[in-house]
Amino acid sequence: MNVDPGALPADLAATVEAHGKAVAAADNRAVLADFLPDRIGQLIASADVPTVLKGAEVRTISDAGDGRYDAVIRYTKPDDEWFELRSRWVRFDDGSWRVLSVRNIPATAPWMDLTGPGEDGLDTPHWDGLREGVLKIQRCGQCRRWIWSPRPICPSCHSLDSRWEAVAPVGTVYSWTRTWQPFTPESTGHLPYVVVLVALPGADDARVVGVLADADGVTPTIGARVRGIVEPPPDDQHWPLLRWHLENPL
Repeated sequence: MNVDPGALPADLAATVEAHGKAVAAADNRAVLADFLPDRIGQLIASADVPTVLKGAEVRTISDAGDGRYDAVIRYTKPDDEWFELRSRWVRFDDGSWRVLSVRNIPATAPWMDLTGPGEDGLDTPHWDGLREGVLKIQRCGQCRRWIWSPRPICPSCHSLDSRWEAVAPVGTVYSWTRTWQPFTPESTGHLPYVVVLVALPGADDARVVGVLADADGVTPTIGARVRGIVEPPPDDQHWPLLRWHLENPL
């Protein structure tokens, strides 16, 4: 294990090691007892863990600041393939160490099956634009107002002259939330992740929703500058997604 015992609380390493063994042994009662009581429902879906494992090895324990410690545990499957989970530990009220968050490594945001054009096809140009690596937003051809989300008629002048124009994928965080619940099956193993509402100055501050990349442990601030990067889909069943990145992450 890559850790300096003198730099850690004396009882933390033993707690983390016992936790890894409990996960590998499918001792659910012991595993759940290691979670913060108000996070049990969330943490169950935070990592994608096979039902049968052969062993566990604590790889690293590091100080994450503010009294929190990150432990990376490597789990081995029966076929000797392995995967790693990162658990974040905090001191609980009763003096024990409890898991605050857990996630797969690498920390990836989910690819939702709900992405792609709607049934009416109104937003198809937007998704086609992402396939080309471009962010396209609807704009009225008469009054030139930007329209988002897509609509069949301009809400400002009621024109039917709808066009799609490329917009620079840069903006500021208008609002954000950290998602802990597996609202879709695909999000299991990717929790938590951060969703941001981004105001686009290139489109009169039209606001678009997207996932913030590399947001593990990051608390965004309102007004923070972000830049969008179009990521290709993992397979032919999904569409490209625009992931937002903080320009000056702390």
